[in-house]
Amino acid sequence: MGKRDNILVSDFDGTMTECDFFRAALSRLPPNAAAPWERYEQGFTSHFEALAEIFSGLRINEQEFDELLAEMRVESGLAEALDRLHRSGWSLVIASAGCAFYIERILLRAGITAVIHANPGEFVPGHGLFMKPPGQLPFFSATTGIDKAAVVRHYLDQGLDVAFAGDGRPDLAPALLVPPGRRFAREWLADELESRGEPFVHFSRWSDIAGNLCGGEA
Repeated sequence: MGKRDNILVSDFDGTMTECDFFRAALSRLPPNAAAPWERYEQGFTSHFEALAEIFSGLRINEQEFDELLAEMRVESGLAEALDRLHRSGWSLVIASAGCAFYIERILLRAGITAVIHANPGEFVPGHGLFMKPPGQLPFFSATTGIDKAAVVRHYLDQGLDVAFAGDGRPDLAPALLVPPGRRFAREWLADELESRGEPFVHFSRWSDIAGNLCGGEA
């Protein structure tokens, strides 16, 4: 096993899963439930406020909650890809603007352990998923709850080899902090980096990232 001095900071929703939690949640909510996200995209509310409002509207039981998590479709072979990363000296750090409650639940069932920086929350069956900001912690952000760029800078400041993987708007700033060969993107993030002329490594499956970091050039 190589020396553990490399860090992969990865988004979760839409990066390690096929579908974001909030999009799966919207399938169980009234049509107007997407309004908070539309306000966020128009710049009228924060990312955290939009997600928290959507999550709080879930009136489902625990079985339905687990069915919702299954709809996010965690990539098959994720545990094997992570094991390969570990054997090559890479540690996984998840940085998410979503809720730690469902991330921890998914990873536990997948047999995966990782450092997780995400917004705390509690699911109350029949009442909703109530997400809270993490408070004034080192990686706190007033707009997303978790400042992913601060997470990346934390490891860069230690002189470590840092890679970042993401797909959405909160992933742009942290992606730009790492070298192009350590910058993994798809969906919105890939489109935005391309429009800016910023080089990156496109990925379709999260296991592609493991393959690159374990055997490809930086």
